[in-house]
Amino acid sequence: MRKTDLICGIAAFALVVVGIVMAVRVYLGYQKGREGYDDIESAFTSTADGQQDESDRQEDDDLEPGAGSITDEYGSEVETNALTESLPDDAPERITVDWDSLADSYEDCIAWIHIPAVEISYPVMQSEDNDYYLHRAPDGSYLYAGSIFMNYQNHADLEDYNTVIYGHNMRDGSMFAKLKKFRDSEVMVLCPYFWIYTQDGDFLYHIFSVHSVDAVGDAYTITFEDYGSFAEWFDEMTGESEIDTEITSSDIDRVVTLSTCNGNSATRLVVQGVLVWQG
Repeated sequence: MRKTDLICGIAAFALVVVGIVMAVRVYLGYQKGREGYDDIESAFTSTADGQQDESDRQEDDDLEPGAGSITDEYGSEVETNALTESLPDDAPERITVDWDSLADSYEDCIAWIHIPAVEISYPVMQSEDNDYYLHRAPDGSYLYAGSIFMNYQNHADLEDYNTVIYGHNMRDGSMFAKLKKFRDSEVMVLCPYFWIYTQDGDFLYHIFSVHSVDAVGDAYTITFEDYGSFAEWFDEMTGESEIDTEITSSDIDRVVTLSTCNGNSATRLVVQGVLVWQG
């Protein structure tokens, strides 16, 4: 065997070894993320067995509903139509979050998001910028998958016109990767809602738009001049939707925009929901 052939063979073998090592590291990273979040979910959330019965739903109906109004940037209260006094009949079952223990364990955790149709259930973090939790677990340790986190400019009480929540699109289907399933209208029919739980109450959102956007596009607008400009933005987002949700600005209330990567650095996928009930 010639010396050059031997060198090429060794180089090729080394590249294979490096590839295997990198693949194992990626796999172990995914496994660490999945197991870590499974442990958090098991430790701090619980679900009831089966669907809510009529007595449970009556208790929900007796809870204080949303006020049906938004205070605009100038402090004026604007009546809205989206909030309902009772929990919608087709609302997904709620989970219970142990906030006392969760807040003690993760001081930056400000909410929990639960999207039943695509089996997404994670704590929502918030820091002083939008970089900290990109590749950190809720405890602050390094994790490539990062955390689900709220835009640092948003108020944690979900009172902004538009609250933006980010999550990675992981290849193993974790984090916000499954949001792309809402591009299928059948998934929307299965369950068009998602829950966000906070220490102050539970918030139910009805999805009204699913579409791709520029990485710095209008979908990420947080501050609006007034309620009218917010309504115009709402119509714009609805018009961009890849699926028809039959929701218009007459149904408007506060919005949550869920954002994840879309396969390239220039665009993102957003799933947007309008608040329909809180208690």
